[in-house]
Amino acid sequence: MFRYIFALLAIVFTMSMQAAPKYEVRAAWVTAVYGLDWPKTRATTPAGIRKQQAELVAMLDKLKAANFNTILFQARTRGDVLYASNIEPFNSILTGQTGRDPGYDPLAFAVEECHKRGMECHAWMVTIPLGNKKHVAALGRKSVTVQNRKICIPYKNEWFLNPGHPETKEYLMKLVNEVITRYDVDGVHFDYLRYPENAPHFSDNKEFRQYAKGRNITQWRRDNLTDIVRYIYKGVKAVKHGLK
Repeated sequence: MFRYIFALLAIVFTMSMQAAPKYEVRAAWVTAVYGLDWPKTRATTPAGIRKQQAELVAMLDKLKAANFNTILFQARTRGDVLYASNIEPFNSILTGQTGRDPGYDPLAFAVEECHKRGMECHAWMVTIPLGNKKHVAALGRKSVTVQNRKICIPYKNEWFLNPGHPETKEYLMKLVNEVITRYDVDGVHFDYLRYPENAPHFSDNKEFRQYAKGRNITQWRRDNLTDIVRYIYKGVKAVKHGLK
């Protein structure tokens, strides 16, 4: 009897394994920063909007033909975004002017076109760097350096979010929450979730003294980044458990 039950369980297990084949992720980044991949055309007229969209469609068609199944669409670059946000301004690459509405929602369009082709669309979001001083100045009053200066640090002619400030992870979570609640994205993909290179003089001494609790600065900084990932992961899963 026991041998019969064991054999039956073995058959059921084998069938369940066969019913759930492995899924190979074949992903490509669609890079918006500096217009490296897309877009090449400015959306300042109806014709410009159509051409900008057609550029993305052509790119997705080529990737689909090459058997890619996942698109990492750049939704945030350096303190600006490629979707309709209440927090940060539109990236200037869309229209040539920071904060200008391109006349459509690029992330919504990307998600729709990816799903038409049976491809996943993940929102690729740069996290810590905010750009150089000229770029940050161009962002105007919607820049986080103006809206929430205490979580920002200038370093070597650039601005960065401060991973050591507790409100930084909350700010990033607000951005992520906009994306996952408004758009049918399949995942959220982070970039530059780290401190700037060779940053012994990164000005986070105040936060280090306040929050380190006996850790040395290198361990404290590592823990800060881990804490950001953990906080956002839990926040995302609380809203959409199946999201990657």
